Amino acid sequence: MARTLESYLPPVQEDGIVTSKDTTLSGALTVSGATTFTGATTGLRHNTESISAATKTVTSAMSGRMFVDVLGSGTTTFTLPDAVAGLTYTFVCGNASGEILINPQSGDAIVGKTHGAENGTGIAPAAGTGIKNTAATNVVGDFCTLVALDGTTWYMVAVAGVWASQ
Repeated sequence: MARTLESYLPPVQEDGIVTSKDTTLSGALTVSGATTFTGATTGLRHNTESISAATKTVTSAMSGRMFVDVLGSGTTTFTLPDAVAGLTYTFVCGNASGEILINPQSGDAIVGKTHGAENGTGIAPAAGTGIKNTAATNVVGDFCTLVALDGTTWYMVAVAGVWASQ
């Protein structure tokens, strides 16, 4: 006899499952009909956001997100949250007519390379100063992935294109 998911959980049942408990499923899961997810989702799905605004405040809850800057002209300024070990963000140029500026919080530093070539020079702007991928040198697909090492330092762990101090 096949059992339903409800028979494995102690949910409050009305019109489906309502539970406030964490649940782990193993094996195949088939979902039919409309599905809504709330809260953090992990796994192989890419967490992306297209940005066409002049400013974007990045929050710690957005860790793991890839921001694709599609602003047609001008600079999109991304403001990072306070560095906390493990926070990770990727910034991608989606329109070569725009620019990306990534600003850390005051006192936080960004350390990396100006571009992904083996001989790329180091980049370490003063704490609180950002890095930029300018329209003068960028191409669609340029990107930078930043990971916080600790409470004060962001490292460029992957990079393509030319990035410079602000």
